[in-house]
Amino acid sequence: MTVQHDSFTLTRDIAASPATVFAAWAKPALKRKWFVDTDGPGWSTAEYALDFSVGGREVGRFVRAEGPGAGEHQNVSTYLDIVDDERIVYAYTMAQDGRVHSASLVTVLLAPKDGGTRLTFIEQGAYFAPTDGAAGRAAGWTSLLDHLVHTVS
Repeated sequence: MTVQHDSFTLTRDIAASPATVFAAWAKPALKRKWFVDTDGPGWSTAEYALDFSVGGREVGRFVRAEGPGAGEHQNVSTYLDIVDDERIVYAYTMAQDGRVHSASLVTVLLAPKDGGTRLTFIEQGAYFAPTDGAAGRAAGWTSLLDHLVHTVS
């Protein structure tokens, strides 16, 4: 099995306080709104649970009935470090039909900026072929962070 190591960084300037942005990660109903309920056509959510605490887990199972990427996709995260309104560090895996195709370490930094928040998202990953790699993960997170901005703004 081929493994590729890569990383990427995404930033967003958000017109909401760090406390508001942090809450969008920490509170299950808010996280679900931007992270889960944005599934596109052909997708359904089979399971979603969030325990936002150090050592806590987040589990999501999503199903695409047909087309490219058809099958069950699973994300499992473990929260490693949480500093309210400032930092979130977690490790997560992504799998399709039971086969893990990536494992990542993520750091989310929240800093006050111009009356709002500068969010910096850093992912360091191991991507196991066949996979969409860091480029696919960055594209996915770009879309998710856009949903986050819309949710809190």
